[in-house]
Amino acid sequence: MKKIMINKKIIEPEYPTYIIAEIGSNHNLDKTIVRKMIDTASDAGFDAIKFQTYEPLEVFSGKITTRDVAYEKDYGYQPWWEVARDRILMPREWFKEMFEYARDKELDVFSTVHSIKDAEFIMQFDPPVFKIASIDVAYLDFLGELAKFKKPIILSTGMSYLREIEEAVETILRNGNDQIALLHCVSCYPPNPEVVNLKNIVTLIKTFGLPVGFSDHSPDNYMAMASIALGACIIEKHITLDRKMEGPDHPFALEPSGMQELVRAVREVEKSLGSYQRNLSQAELDARKIIRRSIVARCRINKGEQLSREKLKMTRPGTGIEPKNLGLIVGRKVKVDIDKEDVIQEGMLE
Repeated sequence: MKKIMINKKIIEPEYPTYIIAEIGSNHNLDKTIVRKMIDTASDAGFDAIKFQTYEPLEVFSGKITTRDVAYEKDYGYQPWWEVARDRILMPREWFKEMFEYARDKELDVFSTVHSIKDAEFIMQFDPPVFKIASIDVAYLDFLGELAKFKKPIILSTGMSYLREIEEAVETILRNGNDQIALLHCVSCYPPNPEVVNLKNIVTLIKTFGLPVGFSDHSPDNYMAMASIALGACIIEKHITLDRKMEGPDHPFALEPSGMQELVRAVREVEKSLGSYQRNLSQAELDARKIIRRSIVARCRINKGEQLSREKLKMTRPGTGIEPKNLGLIVGRKVKVDIDKEDVIQEGMLE
């Protein structure tokens, strides 16, 4: 599998999972909230903070309304691009401060970009990677130009057929950038479990030979944990200070306790994955001596007697002759007296 590097971190299944905290629109136009989310992500052990950057009228038609995107109840009837401009997007004049704040907390920090102008804006803060949202998988002109920045690219694949992902990857490669990671993603907020299709992670790994992660919009951590076992090496989760806060992404985002749980569980799952080789740990070898069965004397057996099946039983501990070798010792004579319940050892036999 191809490895990529993000700020000196190797992104590949044999290395620690790269865990991204997506702030997105959950800043609620309050710098204090942004800082607290960064603090919380740092305390939890996340690797990175991610923002979103776009010009509303370059992403949404001016004719799309809150009714069209099912947010009329929240924002009244108005053009959706105005809501994005006034309520959803973090002000651009905050980016320098928030990038610096996150870096002071030893977090990587970058942004999803939707145009070359967005990328040029973010480049002034020297991001370690660019994120591409699922909306842009088929925006090949943009992907080709973004590739030329020579920054690693994390590409979300929600709503995309395999052939569309192939076209996107080929476009990036053709423009001289092979530092690509894919995120399996289901563009539902949140998704029902039956549509998440985590096995697609395996499909993406086998098809592209690239690092693959999971952009998880579920409100808990179960699916993220399962994705690690399937080979995901990046996890992206929306975060919030409180799911009851106003905004479209708060209800399914992780609160601080969930953030702590996510990182702790990811690191435990990583340890548990182990090796493809069937090796036994020293702890299991020690347990084998206690828990496995051995051949044991069912009654007293005197020196010179011949062993028969009736005189033997198979019980714990596993410190003697294994039961599979019973046929090899039946009929042999013993050269010492053996008490009832003694574990039979090879040295006791003629």
